[in-house]
Amino acid sequence: MFCSNGARASWVVVWATVDPALGRNGHPAFVVERGTPGFRVARIEDKMGLVAYESAALVLEDCRVPAANLLGGESAYEERAGFKGAMQSFNATRPIVAAMALGLARAAFDQAREFLRSQYMLTRSIARYRRFLDKLAWIERKLESGRLLCWHAAYLADMRAPNVLEASIAKAFCPQVAQEATSLAMEIFGDAGVRKDALVEKWFRDVKAMDIVEGTGQIQRRIIARQLTGLSEE
Repeated sequence: MFCSNGARASWVVVWATVDPALGRNGHPAFVVERGTPGFRVARIEDKMGLVAYESAALVLEDCRVPAANLLGGESAYEERAGFKGAMQSFNATRPIVAAMALGLARAAFDQAREFLRSQYMLTRSIARYRRFLDKLAWIERKLESGRLLCWHAAYLADMRAPNVLEASIAKAFCPQVAQEATSLAMEIFGDAGVRKDALVEKWFRDVKAMDIVEGTGQIQRRIIARQLTGLSEE
């Protein structure tokens, strides 16, 4: 479900249980190529946001792939990384999603700031104008904090160092900043912001997905709590 560009991909990676007796440890990853019998696209999702790329539902029915398609080969499967191995891949991708969210936030912030400069008489002592300025300053501080969090998590990933905590902190923090930034932009733009030709309207719809993909904000906060307290991941 909701496989990014799944309808266009030449191949996909599928985690499948091959030995139910092993439970979550029996999840190896396979490469399944387009055109493999039993592998088809069920539908392309009709989405509210992120319509610039397709999200598809994929079906594997009596689909057989050769042993050579086992990602990492037999040695990788023998390690029994299973479900935890799949989850470890998120430590590299969560900082990426956090950076994407921050990019949306920065774009919305920049447009809101320019609109405020050109459309509002900020020298007038109006409470609503003061609030806009305070919120812009607050968002700017959060943008800078989020950027450093992304860099730190990504650097650790590049160094192949443990970054579970750092990746989840960046992923939990940055999408929330993006939602604040796009909401503020919509508020500043007013009626002009809800028009279909306004980019802030698109960003406002797109940004929620950043909090969902690669693990929701709630999941990230749970991971952070586990890492801080040393609780079991089971």
